[in-house]
Amino acid sequence: MVKNTNLVHEVISVILKAIDPYEKTFEHLKNVEKPQGKIFLIAFGKSSLKMAKAALDLFKIEKGVVVTNEEVEKLKAPNVEYIKGGHPLPNENSVKAAEKAIDILKSADEKDLVIVMISGGGSALFESPKVSLDELKNVSDLLMKDGATINELNLVRKALSKVKGGKLPSYTSAKMISFIMSDVVGDDLSVIASGPTYYEKIETSEVLDVLKRHGVKISETLRNAITSGEKIEKKEVEHVLVASNKDACLAAKSFLEKRGYRGVYLGSSIQGEAREVAKVLGGIYADAYLKKSDFAPPVAFVSGGESTVTVKGKGMGGRNQEVALAMLPLIAKKEITFFSFGTDGIDGHSSAAGAIVDGNSLERAKALGLDYVNFLNKNDSYSFFKALSDLIVTGPTGTNVTDVQVAIID
Repeated sequence: MVKNTNLVHEVISVILKAIDPYEKTFEHLKNVEKPQGKIFLIAFGKSSLKMAKAALDLFKIEKGVVVTNEEVEKLKAPNVEYIKGGHPLPNENSVKAAEKAIDILKSADEKDLVIVMISGGGSALFESPKVSLDELKNVSDLLMKDGATINELNLVRKALSKVKGGKLPSYTSAKMISFIMSDVVGDDLSVIASGPTYYEKIETSEVLDVLKRHGVKISETLRNAITSGEKIEKKEVEHVLVASNKDACLAAKSFLEKRGYRGVYLGSSIQGEAREVAKVLGGIYADAYLKKSDFAPPVAFVSGGESTVTVKGKGMGGRNQEVALAMLPLIAKKEITFFSFGTDGIDGHSSAAGAIVDGNSLERAKALGLDYVNFLNKNDSYSFFKALSDLIVTGPTGTNVTDVQVAIID
């Protein structure tokens, strides 16, 4: 086990508290002026239960729907329906939730207020497709297999949806305020859950070009769904960013400064292949440790974002564990403790949120007969860190602002 494990878990606790969906949403909701009429609630995403509870504790909700991916205790509110939707792909319950929301919106008038709460995972959990679910899933799958970018995927998904791309406000004359937990790098409101309350004009020709470019056969049904889309006019919606990766990072930085470290925030736009991310960050940490930069120890570097992993092996793990595994030789024999974790508590296809390493991890692994290169080649970071007892296991946290990386240098 890493020497600074207790300090690492203290930092993680501070981060999760700083991005607690209930606390952050409650803080912003206190400033909402009550309408002349009624208040309605629509919440979807991994953080929807906690976000919705904040609204229920502050307001009398006339009617509402809350959809998440967890089988947890339902909200005890007589007029609010709880639905467990599909994730990472939409299912019939995802459609049921969206249709329920549309009914609620249609029942509200100009004197009313609709509070919408959006968080990570909302794109799959909340959907009303213009084509069948099977066709929607098939198109998404074909695009992903052919290497379509996230922007291309979102463009097609919005074109094939009755709720994405800012279509949700078109169903009501009521005032709408959208509270958002950002799970995307850069906090682009048009990308988070595919922007259901954020207007975006979709060009039909662009959507068809994406499908053709990636070899997706355009059936008559698909073409009709894209070309006969309803005309949506931009409607003013107030958007409130409840929490983002920056909040998580700055909380960690502040805590570590109180513990005697100089805090350095490297930003929240970390992206790229996990192994390459490790090289870049590891170089920064090593320079600081060797006093080759302006940041001499004791110093703590904090960053955020979301790396990717090109899976070639059949092992278990995730992007955060792979970053940590690739970091091993870069910090070997140095007084550096590094960890990376997913704020939602889920890292790839594993039960861990991330992993911790330090300057002694490589030697400890060798003593156990573990070759980190072999595990890296198999994409089996989970098994490696499980053997070292250095996994970060939080369980589902009920929040998500992407990943956080921290290096503590003594």
